[in-house]
Amino acid sequence: MPAPAGARTASLETVYDSLHQLLSRFAPPFKTSSGAVRGKKDLHLTTPEAVVMPGVYGGKPTEVSLASLILQKSYVGFYFMPIYIEPALKKKLPAALTKLLQGKTCFHIKRLDNDLVKHIEAALNEGMKYYQDRSWL
Repeated sequence: MPAPAGARTASLETVYDSLHQLLSRFAPPFKTSSGAVRGKKDLHLTTPEAVVMPGVYGGKPTEVSLASLILQKSYVGFYFMPIYIEPALKKKLPAALTKLLQGKTCFHIKRLDNDLVKHIEAALNEGMKYYQDRSWL
């Protein structure tokens, strides 16, 4: 018998709150923002300053996202942008994390355990290193 909808919501709130705490530890150097998604809890980590990415946005400086969280109806969306910018980084992610990938950058997180938190933290560290190597931080 499936869990009542209220129990799923409470569980997803716990997942969101745990991931929110994890992502918040990366500020600084990253800048945080929220409220960009109407009617949903969200958190976004972006570079502190706008950067120029060759061949993108016509050379206009823009803030680059590291990661975002959005509390969806049936999962917490963890959006990890470095794998969009540099697809080879996806090969460095553990299989337990990549099996949750839906699309190019969105991981559907429904449950958290210590290993998954460690994998997400390692991914964030890898993304931060990638951004540092490009002098975006």
